[in-house]
Amino acid sequence: MNEWCDATRAVDWARDCPAGLMNKHFTFVLLLCICGLLLGCWNAEEKAAIAKLKPAKDPVQEEIYGFRLKMRALYNNRRFSELEPVAAELRRTKPLFGNGSWKIAQFYESFACRREEPESMWQLHDRIHQDWIAQFPTSITARVAYADFLREYAWHARGTGFADKVTEEGWRLFGEGLESARKRLAEARELTEKDSFWWEVALGVARGQQLPKNAYDQLLEEAKAIEPKFWGYDIARASSLLPRWYGEPGDWEAYADQAAARPDGLGAEIYARIVMALYGYYDNVFRETNASWPQVREGLIAMRQKYPRSFELLNHTALLSTLGGDRELAKEIFGKLGDTYLPSVWGKPERFVRSRKWAETGVQ
Repeated sequence: MNEWCDATRAVDWARDCPAGLMNKHFTFVLLLCICGLLLGCWNAEEKAAIAKLKPAKDPVQEEIYGFRLKMRALYNNRRFSELEPVAAELRRTKPLFGNGSWKIAQFYESFACRREEPESMWQLHDRIHQDWIAQFPTSITARVAYADFLREYAWHARGTGFADKVTEEGWRLFGEGLESARKRLAEARELTEKDSFWWEVALGVARGQQLPKNAYDQLLEEAKAIEPKFWGYDIARASSLLPRWYGEPGDWEAYADQAAARPDGLGAEIYARIVMALYGYYDNVFRETNASWPQVREGLIAMRQKYPRSFELLNHTALLSTLGGDRELAKEIFGKLGDTYLPSVWGKPERFVRSRKWAETGVQ
């Protein structure tokens, strides 16, 4: 290969050079030059590999997007009478999409307003939700949807900056929005019908309002008693235990162990789902935390058997096995992926190419 020829020429040149030049500074510079030659060729090889990549779509995600677009169109056009029976059926049958995602959760997420939307759009959404409740005053669906909107609006008003960067007005609107969401949830709680997503919204509000740990855990236990396999609850609790929120190092990992040990839960699957949700907060979650790669591996394998159509899950398995240093599994999964990858998992194609290179050769 050209890079090795160039490196050899550099070494030969150094060998034939006058002795006076061969001091410690020259040796260091020479090493830098050789590394630079290798790096340049690796970049060229990397660019060629990236050019061959084929960004792909996940068929399960496409189904979810289609469902959400349909629900959103009904919501935008205030066709609440068509949304109500859909939600009722989802509560009754508890269906999942082909990646394990609960359909009732996707139903409510269909109505989300992006945080970068202007204030006028948020106000429009507020009116739509109020119209929904006015037309169906005893609907738990309408109240849960509104509470979720108010929770999101609170974060929109606060902004995404660190606490010391939030304005006094931002804090005021944040507190008011969360309290309004809490009141809507309290109204929904009085209704006869129950909804699994109610507790997910409630846990989000509780985190924002800094509910004491024992009270939060009591709410979580209530949620798990109602729907022990609704994994959104566990993601919410694990996220709240990140050091950036209300936890200490090791807290969320300990909770993942606890969630996996529940006799009526999802076992290793929920452990893997928690790590999948939180690994983005770290450069390498397995080196920087107490997260267990063997438990994640077990959960990923179990999920791939349950949800074989999920291309997203296949990509997560490749990425996490790389972070976990499991070349055997990584090589197997990259063999299945070939040159196709899911950009939403990998971010930059360079990460995919470098991870695949390591799986195939062991070279970082």
